[in-house]
Amino acid sequence: MFANDRPVKKLLSAACSVSLERSMKRNEPSPKEKHIIFMNSGGYCAFPTCDKKLVQEANAKDDAAVLGEVAHIVADKRQGPRGGYELSDADRAKHSNLILLCTEHHTIIDTQVHTYSVAVLRQMKEDHENRVSQSLSKTLAKASPALVNETIQSTVLPITALPQAIFSAPCSFGGSEYDEVKSRVQFPKRLKETEPYVLAPFVLKDGKLFAFQDLSQSNPFSSVIDSNKVIQYRSTELWADHDWKRLFVNLLNRSLYKYAGSLQIRYDPEHKRFYFPVLEEGVERSVTYKSPNRAEQVRQVAWEPKFRHDGSGKGFWYHLAAGLRFHQVDDLQWCLSIRPERHLTKDGTIPLPSDKIGRKVTKLKAKMYNDKYFNEIVFWRDFLSHGLPRFTFDYGNQKTVIDIQLVTFDVDWLGIPGDDKPFKNEVYEEDLFTIGEWSESLSGEELEWEEWEDEAVSDD
Repeated sequence: MFANDRPVKKLLSAACSVSLERSMKRNEPSPKEKHIIFMNSGGYCAFPTCDKKLVQEANAKDDAAVLGEVAHIVADKRQGPRGGYELSDADRAKHSNLILLCTEHHTIIDTQVHTYSVAVLRQMKEDHENRVSQSLSKTLAKASPALVNETIQSTVLPITALPQAIFSAPCSFGGSEYDEVKSRVQFPKRLKETEPYVLAPFVLKDGKLFAFQDLSQSNPFSSVIDSNKVIQYRSTELWADHDWKRLFVNLLNRSLYKYAGSLQIRYDPEHKRFYFPVLEEGVERSVTYKSPNRAEQVRQVAWEPKFRHDGSGKGFWYHLAAGLRFHQVDDLQWCLSIRPERHLTKDGTIPLPSDKIGRKVTKLKAKMYNDKYFNEIVFWRDFLSHGLPRFTFDYGNQKTVIDIQLVTFDVDWLGIPGDDKPFKNEVYEEDLFTIGEWSESLSGEELEWEEWEDEAVSDD
């Protein structure tokens, strides 16, 4: 009923230029008030059964023409039609006292003033504007597609435990001597193969060594620090400062590098991603991993794609890769995000030049729909966790614990046509062993703060 392909702005500008010939010197409604009445009336005559469209469309020779007239319900002058009705001069020029009509019906209402009283015209105006509003609402409702309720699978794993503190101690080695300090780190020996590796990430800055280990006790850095001048910093307070937060994330990242290294995963600093290297030159690599509640599976992680017609190699290698990043998402909540990628090499070892990568990766991404992308996220999750409910970075007296339950949230949205394959965000069922490990991860000794805080103040 109210369809019009012409720009609304042009229509309203034209409407404001229309003047009533019988009232050239009257107190005319402002352009704003005319805009409102035209918008509320939908560009159609408000007289019942008329509904005449008050815009003549443009043609090849002429612009559009406005046919409507903005009529007063109570005339702007006391001697005009219905002008004796009690209404202030200001309100007589408001859109609430105006009605949009064609020329014919404007003439009728101003001639037959007893038939078309103030009450009749106000009701006519209200009925028409309500009809316009309801008609538009129905049109929009028909045009709006049905929303789909879905559970959105995120690419992040919640971190359920983090170190309470960072420790620092004077160190005679500078930032450029990182490898020298690394060579002197003394890791505790594992008494059993099942025991976790104790990680010892550290940062050298301003003549100090920073670590998650309690440097005042027996620790891997005893040979390179002064253990008598140790300072303890509360983690939650450090997160409020940009530089301290970056140091904290640096320690988490180095924990991740070491943990991934224990799984024979390498870090590519140029592209900031982790990838599976070959273990033997020229030999493709596969890994065995366990998904939650499933048997072990085998996945190829480094390979040379082959031509179908003869099975010969294409001259480059794919390596499964992922961007793994830590994020603080709330005051006390952190998570680890997983972004599947590819690392490309010439022969399984030498990186492929960047000008050779673009088309290959673009073609691969074009075929990676949501289900394949999600399956790669799940693979990285399961491989990092050994198929257990969580994986842990163990620092001895403190730990970082990452849960494998991918964060999900429900939304009502339009959805993606054709993307209706069901996803299963499976979680490993807890048993006595995993529950025991979880309890042990959270039951470490509570750090003492009063003594440390006193020393930190005196140190300053």
